[in-house]
Amino acid sequence: MFDIHIHTGHFKDGLYFSQEEAAQGMKTLNIERYYFSSTSTGSIPFREVRYQIEKLVSISEGRAIPFLWVSPDMLMNSQDLSAYFFRDFAGIKIHGYHQNWDPNGKPLRRILAIARDKNLPVMFHTGGCERSDAGAYMNICREFSDVRIILAHGRPIDECIKVMKECPNTFADTAFMPVNDIVKLKNEKLLHRVFWGSDFPIMRYFFRIPAEDYYRNNIEEARNALGEEDFLRITQDNFKII
Repeated sequence: MFDIHIHTGHFKDGLYFSQEEAAQGMKTLNIERYYFSSTSTGSIPFREVRYQIEKLVSISEGRAIPFLWVSPDMLMNSQDLSAYFFRDFAGIKIHGYHQNWDPNGKPLRRILAIARDKNLPVMFHTGGCERSDAGAYMNICREFSDVRIILAHGRPIDECIKVMKECPNTFADTAFMPVNDIVKLKNEKLLHRVFWGSDFPIMRYFFRIPAEDYYRNNIEEARNALGEEDFLRITQDNFKII
């Protein structure tokens, strides 16, 4: 089983998700491979973000694969992001709610151009405000039709479905996605472009339940709602695309 969306680093209210917590949690849950980014990006010096990335990769027994979370300041500092590609990354992460990215602005289009040149997918956080809702990315998804774009969380789901139907280069992940929304994607025949994601261990901030227990409950709920074949599709088979 694979997970395309987990985190390490600093979070709200002084909470810190250590690399040990991420690695041990994924091992306990038998997640064979997981893609992660650092929530510390943009709030601490990048050398410390780099340390977090390198440490999690090092202790993960080959399971952890990093995405480079990019802040606007990073792009201003290095127009081609070469200052930050200290290793091979599996993709680029953009958080348009937490950081002020204009969904139709030149800086974000520059990110997509870099991703195209490097043949990397780009993950957009969706939801939280109008500028980061899935529908706000319709134009850039159309313009960069040769770049794989992951609409993380798929929020709002109706906008996500609309973008996915119009732009075959777009995908969604299930991080914090209600199971009913995953079923909607199935009913719209889009499940072949959906990746399992969890946001582990951020659920520890929102719910009074151990993160591993929340994760197991989420697996059981999704498997029951989708059936085994479609559950395996989003947790395993679709990852051949990345």
